[in-house]
Amino acid sequence: MNRRGEYIHTVVIGARKVGKTTWFRRLAEERPADVTLWDVRRVARAGSVHQVWADLFHEMGISLGPEADPLEDLEDHLDTLEHGPVVVIDDWDAAVDGRGVTVPDACYEVLDQLIRFCLSQATTRSGLACMGLVLLTSLPDATDLEYFTRTVQRPTFERLSKLVTRSLTQDRFPMLDQAESTALLTDLGVSADEADEAARACGGWPWLLEKAAAAVHEHGGWTSKAVEEVRERQLPGLLDAGLMPCLAARPEVRVRQVQPIDYLRQELARGRTPEAFGLPSAFDDPQRPAPLVHQLLNRAFLVVDTENLRMPFQRHAEVHPDHYPDGLDSFLQPHVQAWLRELCEKHDVSEEDVWLVGRSQHRIDATIGARTSGERLYLPQELRNKARRTGDGSDDALMTAQVARRAERNPLARFVLASGDADAPLILELVGALDQVTVCTPWQASGKLRGRLPEADRLREHTFPVPRPPEVSTAELAAARRARACGERR
Repeated sequence: MNRRGEYIHTVVIGARKVGKTTWFRRLAEERPADVTLWDVRRVARAGSVHQVWADLFHEMGISLGPEADPLEDLEDHLDTLEHGPVVVIDDWDAAVDGRGVTVPDACYEVLDQLIRFCLSQATTRSGLACMGLVLLTSLPDATDLEYFTRTVQRPTFERLSKLVTRSLTQDRFPMLDQAESTALLTDLGVSADEADEAARACGGWPWLLEKAAAAVHEHGGWTSKAVEEVRERQLPGLLDAGLMPCLAARPEVRVRQVQPIDYLRQELARGRTPEAFGLPSAFDDPQRPAPLVHQLLNRAFLVVDTENLRMPFQRHAEVHPDHYPDGLDSFLQPHVQAWLRELCEKHDVSEEDVWLVGRSQHRIDATIGARTSGERLYLPQELRNKARRTGDGSDDALMTAQVARRAERNPLARFVLASGDADAPLILELVGALDQVTVCTPWQASGKLRGRLPEADRLREHTFPVPRPPEVSTAELAAARRARACGERR
C-alpha cells in the first residue's frame, strides 16, 4: 500500500521458482484492495492494446469505456482512493526467458505506458494517491534485459527494457534461510536429520530443495546416489534453463568469446556473490555458493589417453631397448604419475574424477602403474581383437563416447583431455561437447588440433615432463621385430 504522494517502482529479481509469484499471490489474496497480481500470459492472445488494458483493469476492478483513454480512467480511479494500490506484473519478460510463451507487442505497449505513467506521478500526483508498480523477473539482473533485446529483435520490447533498466529501482527476492529450507524438506517427507543435511548442501533455493526431496524418496535417503542425482542431473538443467542463456547474452561474455560457465566461475572467483547470479549461497558464508552448486561449477574430469602417450615410447623401445635398461614400464610409470598429479592440481580434478582410457586394463596399468588412482576404461575383448587386427581407434571412440555421455548429462562439467590425438576433439565438436573441453597435449599439438582449438586457454601443449622420443620408421620397427624373432628362435 502506498502512502499519499509516494509509490513503489521496482524490479524484483530472483531465481526461477524461488517463490516470487507464490509470495505476491498470497499477498494479493490477503490484501486484494492494495495489491493486484497480473500475469501477462493471460493476454498472450490479445490482438490490441485495448484488450490488454481491459484485462488489466478487470484485475484491478476498474471499468474501461470503449472509447476512453485508459490513463485518464486510471487517474479517475486513483482520485477515488485514500491510498494507492500496487500492481505486481508477472511473466512480463517471457519474450526472453526461454519459456516459450509469446507476449504480444500490444502488452509491451501497455507496460511502456504504465511505467511512464507511474514515473510521472512524482510531479502529476504529488500528495495524491499514486499507483505502485512491481515487475517480477527471473533474469540475474535488470540490465540483462537490454542484452536480450538484441536477440529477440522486438522494438517495443527494446524500448521497454531500456525504460525498466534505467528508471526503475531493483530489489532481490531472498532465498530461504537454513531453518526454512529444512522445514520445506521436512514438509516434503524428508526425515529431520536428512533434511538438515540436504538443506546445507542445497542452500535456500526452493526449486533445488524440491529436487533434493524427490531424490531422497527415489534413493531411500540422502545417499551418495541422491547427491549425485541432484548435483549431476537436476542442478545443471536448472542452471542451463535460466542462468546460462542470460550470461551468454552479456557483452563481456560475447566479446571475450568465453563460455558462460567459465565466465561465471571467473566472476565468483573474483569475489562476486552467488546472489548476484541468482544462485543459493552457503548458509555459513554468503560469499560462497551452496556446496552442491560449488561442486558442480568446479567439477572437472581428467580423461587420459594412455595409448596415445604410450605408443611413441613403445615403438622407440622396440628399436632402441638399450635406452630403457629397466624396461619401458619402469621408465614410463613415475613420469606418467607425476604428470597426472600435476594435471589434477592445475585443473582442480579430484582422484575419483580421473578416467584412464586404453586398449585393456593390463596396458593401462603397465603405463600408469596398477596402484594409480583413476577409473579404468577399456575395450571388451572382441573390440580389442578387432583393434589388434585392423589398428582402428576403438579406444578413442570409447573415450569420446564417455565424455559425450557425461557432457549430455551435465552440460556444465569441464573435461581435461590429456591426448595429442586430433580425432577425439573432432568427434566431440560434432556432438556439441567440445566447448566443455580443454586439451593438454603431451608434446607439440598438430596443426589440425590447433585449428580446432584456437583459444590459448583451451589448448595446452608440452605438458608431459619427458620429451617425445625420436620417431622410428616402419622399416626400422620391422627389422627390430625380425631380429627379436630370430633371437627367440635360437
